[in-house]
Amino acid sequence: MKSIQFFDPALCCNTGICGVDIGSALAAAIGSDSSKPEDIMAALTSSADAMEKAKEFQVTHTETMLQLHQNFTLQTYQAEVTDRSSARTMQVGTKSYTLPALSWIVVLGFILVTALKMTGQIPTGDQTTGDLVTTLRDAVILVLSFYFGSSAGSQQKDVLLANSVPAKSDN
Repeated sequence: MKSIQFFDPALCCNTGICGVDIGSALAAAIGSDSSKPEDIMAALTSSADAMEKAKEFQVTHTETMLQLHQNFTLQTYQAEVTDRSSARTMQVGTKSYTLPALSWIVVLGFILVTALKMTGQIPTGDQTTGDLVTTLRDAVILVLSFYFGSSAGSQQKDVLLANSVPAKSDN
């Protein structure tokens, strides 16, 4: 026996079809007067046309959800790129030596701790040492990402730099 299940609480999306409204939208799509699960099931089992319309409804809704997911992923990526760009702009604008100094400390600290660990001067089984190396490794990744960006971010940065007009100095 086929069954239709309705799940609550509803998760809303900007398709305009949310939660329990799915039942109402499906009922309207198949031509049922009621959005009750038993009435929808009766309409689906009694008419091949209703079943075909339900399949079309499912495909349309799936495509909409995929598009929403793609838009969300794109917006997240754009926010990351904007964040990196604003950090670089701040660094150029303030001409502070703090960020480069901290970056060098992190990179040199990682190299030093890694070299000490590889030569056996730091015990390898120690949890604290492992945590320190992991933290320094993650910090180095952040430093490198800030200065060089990710591969896609670097490509965008290269294009922006190639198309930019050099600033005139006041000297």
